[in-house]
Amino acid sequence: MTEPGETPGRRPSAEGTPADPYVRYDARVLDPVTAHRLPDGTPPATTSYVTDRLVVTARSLVEARELVASVGAGLSGTGDGRRLGVVRSPLDLIGEPAREPVDEAEARLARLLTAADQLGLPLVFGVQIGDLTDDPGPRVPVDVWPLLLRLRSTDERLAAAVGLDHLMISSALVSGNPFPARGMALVQGSPFSARGFSSGVATYVQAGSGGHGPVTVVLDPPRALPGEASPRVVVLDTGVGRHPWFDAVPVQDRLLLAGGDPVGVDVDDPAAVDTDPEAAGAVPDPMTGLLGSHAGHGTFIAGLLRQTCPSAEIVAVRVMGVDGTVPETELAAALLGVAVRVRQDPPFPVHALVLSLGYYAETGADLDYTAGIKVLLAALGESGVTVFAAAGNDSSRTPMFPAAFAATGPGDTRGLDCVVAVAAENPDGSDALFSNDGAWVRGRAPGANVVSTVPVTQQGGGQADDRFPGPFEAYRGTIDPDDYSSGFGTWSGTSFAAPVLAGRYLAALARSGLPLDTQDAAARTQWRALVPLAAAAASGEEETR
Repeated sequence: MTEPGETPGRRPSAEGTPADPYVRYDARVLDPVTAHRLPDGTPPATTSYVTDRLVVTARSLVEARELVASVGAGLSGTGDGRRLGVVRSPLDLIGEPAREPVDEAEARLARLLTAADQLGLPLVFGVQIGDLTDDPGPRVPVDVWPLLLRLRSTDERLAAAVGLDHLMISSALVSGNPFPARGMALVQGSPFSARGFSSGVATYVQAGSGGHGPVTVVLDPPRALPGEASPRVVVLDTGVGRHPWFDAVPVQDRLLLAGGDPVGVDVDDPAAVDTDPEAAGAVPDPMTGLLGSHAGHGTFIAGLLRQTCPSAEIVAVRVMGVDGTVPETELAAALLGVAVRVRQDPPFPVHALVLSLGYYAETGADLDYTAGIKVLLAALGESGVTVFAAAGNDSSRTPMFPAAFAATGPGDTRGLDCVVAVAAENPDGSDALFSNDGAWVRGRAPGANVVSTVPVTQQGGGQADDRFPGPFEAYRGTIDPDDYSSGFGTWSGTSFAAPVLAGRYLAALARSGLPLDTQDAAARTQWRALVPLAAAAASGEEETR
């Protein structure tokens, strides 16, 4: 029973943090009807992006400075009376006297870019575009979309190195919490005869048909076999919460670079503690008491990995909040951090990476342009990392990135063979109705109505329909729809198919007898051969990637 003011482990969100991600990140939706057209006259596809930031991809710090200078030069003379330019760049903190005050997150990014440059890794970072004039009056918000089109049309080098900072969304099926429809109340037969009024994809958000809800698990925690190898997997998600399954063999909740800087969110920062999606920040709105849409998302993923490969070392890095959104630049920084740590001393091999999030591109050219995330995934692949990315939950053939960076087969030279796009299956093995699919999807795994771990502290403001003192001291009642003190729940989404397939790969790797700490390229090729890929998609499928 959840009583007001008595929810353990819950505190209000950090004051001043906007609940709407579009406000928090100053983002907007690219509207195909009103947006500037592409050079060939076609409208762009719908996407979400940070309105005043561009992503820059470079091979070195020297090239990065040249590209940023070219961006600034290309923005001069917009024709509307403004003098636009680059007003903020992490390069400003590298090799120059530090400006005051220095934001610690920016300083960490500058140190990360420096370390990546020294290791020969590609650099991916954001630059903020703004008005350089000193006019104190009202200012028109900057929209980088038409500016990006202009840069790409006038500078071939920038066309391949500069892009939008997409707002990325997690791939869990959510539709309110508690569930919007709880069906007709009755207990008749086994299982219950009424399943509510929804049909099709909407059934997946109902409890019992794939929706998020608490359950009881009576199995013992999964345990590794004696002497079994321990491959390592990194999850970039909402972090991890408290759960008994992780007491004996903990899930690591942070990844530190050799110099001590954290990858992703600094989980020790007070603001990060207050907004932790796996703990204090699970209920972002004290006015409603509802759990955030992605509260416990990372813990759920960690539990699926523990079930499929008990011996795996799981590193859960927090990159997104309780609403399941993160800008592309922040994900890129985390990916770069993983790539740096893999190549630093002491050795830190990573065998799998789970990405349960993505975006839809505004053009079909994200494989042609040097998209920053694609370059970083390629660098991780060169270090032996196989990336398992959620295909998306929109019942669509439209490619969702980064999953769609995957190669469609051995002959695909545009895609990456280190990336596996993963679709979701129903309990009977059929393809889940909500799951995206296409030639770019070569992985499949259970992702509908799956059971996994949820933080035991996670409780929302919902109440059981009935609860009262029974005749024998104990309370009697119905199920509290958002009380997860049992530590387990059901959920659906390609968010969860990706870690299931990753866990199966890691289990095969653990049993293979192959060396797991080698730098040998041939051994890494043997690792990837163990990825359980589905049969190739039917040929002739028309898709724009």
